[in-house]
Amino acid sequence: MEFLGTTVLCVPSATREMKVPSWQAAPRADFAVIGDPVTHSLSPKMHTAALRNMDESRRYVAVHVPTGEVSKALDHLLSLGYLGINVTVPHKEAAMNWCENVEDFAQQVRAVNTIHLPKRTGINTDGPGFLETIRGAVPLGSSALIHGAGGSARAVALALAQNGYPVAILNRTLSRAKELVEAVGPMARIAGPQDIAESKLVINATSAHAKGEVTLFDWSQCQSPTVAYDLMYSDVPTPFLTSALVAHPSICCMDGKALLVAQGALALEYWLGKPAPRNVMAEAIR
Repeated sequence: MEFLGTTVLCVPSATREMKVPSWQAAPRADFAVIGDPVTHSLSPKMHTAALRNMDESRRYVAVHVPTGEVSKALDHLLSLGYLGINVTVPHKEAAMNWCENVEDFAQQVRAVNTIHLPKRTGINTDGPGFLETIRGAVPLGSSALIHGAGGSARAVALALAQNGYPVAILNRTLSRAKELVEAVGPMARIAGPQDIAESKLVINATSAHAKGEVTLFDWSQCQSPTVAYDLMYSDVPTPFLTSALVAHPSICCMDGKALLVAQGALALEYWLGKPAPRNVMAEAIR
């Protein structure tokens, strides 16, 4: 693509990690996030603050579940009395397969990130959560450019397209970009050289910078106002957002913490049936 720069090496951002039990050693609790890895997750800190604010004497923890053990882990957590589970990579499809009932959007995305364990029902709050975070920042109908074609990109692309935002998909492997465009439908297309200039929302849905590399856009082509949105989060600004600000200081930047709060709040509301304190959750992980 003509509007892309080169892929450069960078030092991965620092992340805070915690000790996390295996699913076999899971403590007594009410809610958990599962993943592989999951030591970096801010969900326990965020949800603990929310539950305290909601006057809920419930416990939220992180639990490590290796690939291939999702069904056994969920059965075990259910037997321990857990009520709800958040699911992070790479388990969202396996979690969907465990559920007996899955909402339409989660089926389209092929990913469940929130489970009501006793009911064995699953939903996906990534798409609705993302839309919540851009409300008021990106006008309805604005074009979006998405870098990536994995599960996160799929959830965001479908949510945007189904709510009136045309999306352009950019991916290193063209066949995967074409597959995502086909799944999204007529509101999606393969990204072209003009899209960086025409898009009001530019999204990084890859984990490239976590591996020590980042693809640089020619941000100088952006037209104000533009939102640069990295679905990843870390303790410091991601290379994707840093490159945007250096080249285009007026650009509006958002990272994955905004999405973490929104999707987490929707999960709490799904489990508990009452509003979640988004401001408290955001402050807890700031």
